[in-house]
Amino acid sequence: MAMVLDKVVPFGRSMDEYIKIFNLTNADLNKKIIGIGDGPASFNAEMTRQGKSVVSVDPLYQFSSDEILQRFNEVVDNIINQVKATSNDWVWSYHKSPDDLRHNRVKVMVLAYLAC
Repeated sequence: MAMVLDKVVPFGRSMDEYIKIFNLTNADLNKKIIGIGDGPASFNAEMTRQGKSVVSVDPLYQFSSDEILQRFNEVVDNIINQVKATSNDWVWSYHKSPDDLRHNRVKVMVLAYLAC
């Protein structure tokens, strides 16, 4: 069964996830970085706190932080329920379970929201 996401789904990632996904080194993190379509990721907020340079661009940013948070809260349970229903299709090495994924996504959303 495939997941179905028929509307905008704000579901961002953390700085740690970006580092692992893109194999970023300290030298990379000290460069000017642009995040395209990164949604409500906390990567920019975490990097900015460290004095790094990140510009994030996403059509989602036409909405206020309150609207993005509201949309996240509207979709997160549906997404996690779909992940639970297809849990054998996922690799659970970073996130240990669907509930851990949810916990981490909420944490990222809060960090991104607080940075606005």
